[in-house]
Amino acid sequence: MSNIFATESTENPVNLIRQTLKVAPNDDGVVMATFTTNKGKGSGAQVLPFAEFRAAVAVLSDAVINGVPEIAEDESLPADEVIRRTLRIEDGIVTFRVKAGKGSKPARISLEDFAAVANLLSSTADAVESAGKSLSKK
Repeated sequence: MSNIFATESTENPVNLIRQTLKVAPNDDGVVMATFTTNKGKGSGAQVLPFAEFRAAVAVLSDAVINGVPEIAEDESLPADEVIRRTLRIEDGIVTFRVKAGKGSKPARISLEDFAAVANLLSSTADAVESAGKSLSKK
C-alpha cells in the first residue's frame, strides 16, 4: 500500500484526503485509489480503480467551474461517469459517489471546501497513477 499523504488528521475534507488517500490492491488484486472526505454515520471511503482516478477528479474540477448537473444513476459506469451522475449540492453540501449501487456511500463536502478538495485531488493524479502502476506490476 502507498499512502499519498501520511500526515495531518482533522475533520476538514482537504486534511482528511491528505490523511486517507491511498493506492493499494483490493482483495481481487485490482489496484484501487481510496480516499475519505468526511467521517461519521452515513459516510464512507470513496474507492475507485486507480486508472479512473484522473478522469474522476476532472469531473469534480469541471463542476467547480461549470456547476453541478442533474443526471440519473447507473451501476455499470466508470467512476468519472458515476460522479457526473451523482454530483449534487443540497443545503451547502456537495455530495457525490465514485461507485454506483447498493451500499455505496457518498462523499460529503461543504460547498466552501469543494474547490480546495477538487484542486487537491487533481494535483495528486500523477502520484496516484504512478503508485497504481507500480503496484499493478507486483
